[in-house]
Amino acid sequence: MLARIARGPGAKRAEALQVFARALLRRLADEDLEEITTDELLALATSAFEFADSRGLERSAVRVFNADLDDHGYRCHGTVVEVATDDSPFLVDSISEELTARGLTIKRLLHPVIGAIRDEHGRLVKVLSGRQAEHRESFMHFEVDRGLADEVNADLEARVRRILLDVSLVVRDFDPMQDRVQHMMELARAAEVRYPTEAVEEVVKFLDWLLQLNFVLLGYREYELLETEEGRAIQAVPGSGLGILSDVDTSTFSKLTLLSSLSPDIRDRIEDGELLIYSKTQAYSTVHRRARMDYIGVRKIDADGAIVGEARLIGLFTSKAYMEPAAKTPLLHHKLEQLISAEDLIPGSHDYKAVVALFESFPKDELFQASAEEIRRLVVGLLQLEKHGGIRVLIRRDLYGRNVSVVVALPRDRFNADLRKRLQALFLERFHGTTIDYHLSLGETESARIFFTIHVAPGVPIPDVRYEELEREVELLARTWEDDLLEALSERVGPGRAVALLDEHAPRFPDYYKSNDDWGLVVDDVLMLERLEASTEGFLVGLGNESKGERLTRVKLYKTGGKVDLSDFMPILEALGLRVVEEVPTAIEGEGRVYIHDFGVLDSRGAVLELGEAAERVTDTIAAVWRGECDSDSLNRLVTLSSLTWWEIRILRALRNYRMRVSARYTENYRNDAMAAYPSIAERLVRMFEAKFDPVRSATEAEVDEIRQAIHQDLRDVASLDQDNILRHLLGTIEAIVRTNVYLPDRPC
Repeated sequence: MLARIARGPGAKRAEALQVFARALLRRLADEDLEEITTDELLALATSAFEFADSRGLERSAVRVFNADLDDHGYRCHGTVVEVATDDSPFLVDSISEELTARGLTIKRLLHPVIGAIRDEHGRLVKVLSGRQAEHRESFMHFEVDRGLADEVNADLEARVRRILLDVSLVVRDFDPMQDRVQHMMELARAAEVRYPTEAVEEVVKFLDWLLQLNFVLLGYREYELLETEEGRAIQAVPGSGLGILSDVDTSTFSKLTLLSSLSPDIRDRIEDGELLIYSKTQAYSTVHRRARMDYIGVRKIDADGAIVGEARLIGLFTSKAYMEPAAKTPLLHHKLEQLISAEDLIPGSHDYKAVVALFESFPKDELFQASAEEIRRLVVGLLQLEKHGGIRVLIRRDLYGRNVSVVVALPRDRFNADLRKRLQALFLERFHGTTIDYHLSLGETESARIFFTIHVAPGVPIPDVRYEELEREVELLARTWEDDLLEALSERVGPGRAVALLDEHAPRFPDYYKSNDDWGLVVDDVLMLERLEASTEGFLVGLGNESKGERLTRVKLYKTGGKVDLSDFMPILEALGLRVVEEVPTAIEGEGRVYIHDFGVLDSRGAVLELGEAAERVTDTIAAVWRGECDSDSLNRLVTLSSLTWWEIRILRALRNYRMRVSARYTENYRNDAMAAYPSIAERLVRMFEAKFDPVRSATEAEVDEIRQAIHQDLRDVASLDQDNILRHLLGTIEAIVRTNVYLPDRPC
């Protein structure tokens, strides 16, 4: 590609393009080189060079466009952002932060720093290595993950231009802003007439600490309090602005503003308060890192000790500042000492170490914003939690009404990303917030601490939410599946046994099972698993109705030794007249390869089963069939249609089989259908049989005749002649029987 450039017209321009192209493409990844052809690389380099050249004498050049093969000679992942400007700090990260804030992913970034020599018209006549040059220029080529609409591109271009302007202001005023910080130190020293010497010294140390690469200086401005005929007023000092605060006209107090026109709380904060002011701005930084900026103010004090103004600095703490232990940071060190003194802690004691560890776990921003007394309340509250467990919620409101801090401490095993998101949504709603930040601290303790900062739009009052109310809401959100199960178990079996059952069985359920919150059925499962361990048969059958959702009856087979073949089990349910809607298998962790086969069923009418005594009849029938003690055929429908048990239905099955030997006119299923169609007659036939032959009952002939008459009465309602014949033949057979072996033990009928 470079050889092709050399063969092009204009030796000097070709040489400049070669050096530019080499610098531009040097950092291309191997996968990029595989994707892009030589022709496309040449087109990209040539287009970028021509754009950098076209900057001319302007401070910077910006373009945002959607590149395509026809118009530009190369393809891109998505929209392209290109910037040509003089080299300076903060360029790449400031633009990258803007793209990320818009939800865009940077797929390719080329950002060579070159030496540039331009002619009197601003044309590039020579490009050098950046290391060798006196004048360096930065070229940036960003490709994002998708193409954007033209109007979005235009907005993005304008935003990038604004960012470049802010960067230039910050870089231009770096030295003057450092001098102004020194001036703020002098203002602090002059404030001893109003504030304690110890407080003044701490502020001076803090301001000096800022200059030790702990703070990115972004803007500075001064304000003065003046006496007017209408009363006291505030105004931004003309010409005092530096960096992104250079333009005093953008200040709320660009014009003389009477304090009486301000809200009482704002007026109080202006006329009184501590020497050092710290807060977070509502606006996000456009330079270096997209975050709410740190606002640091020092009050101006006159010789009489009156507050007559403020010197204000805004910027961002550096990573170095955040990495430094809070106990070694000016201001914060002093707050920690105040906390230790207030709590009368002995160095080296258990509580001393715990308090220091808790203090260090706080986000630096929170420690800077909170007063010593507020930090004390937070730390003491969290220390109580460490000792006694549970969930704790602590609230702190920003002095300037810009945000609310909420600390949530809870057992570590209860914390997860889903809970954090739900807490964020709760706090945004309760405090009328616009955005929310969080900081997670786990440390070495058993608890997790999440520090939320809820930002409120300017002018929006922060609701007075009591921490007790919020704590109850957090407890509800933080309740685990195990908490709810323990409560449900306690209601069923008492607290003592509930804890033992929970500890033994809750860990065995897989995560997908824990989406089930039908606690009656879950408790049934736990109790059945406990019974299964003591069972010698290796299976149990359970039954219950859902209390929510689709409202199905759940038939469950609890089985050791692995899964059951559905083709073996589902016919048993269908023979009972049940329609299987779904089957959910659950593998229970632990020994024995335990499975719960959970069948959602409805009866023949499409309704849930009427349980009570019917539940035991159904489960007994399924168990008897599974053991091989009972046949599985459609006659078992009578278990759900009447009060007959599987054992009693054996009598009807024996009578049916006898009738089929006598006459083959009707099939087995048709005879079963006849009995199922008139379950009351089928039940009375069994009761008549029992009255005649059950040795325990010893019924009189009058009782037998009463049942006989009831059957004859019911037969009048049978519409089908065939079904009438089937039922009458069963009655006649019972009348003709002289003796039976049904009631002999261990003798099948």
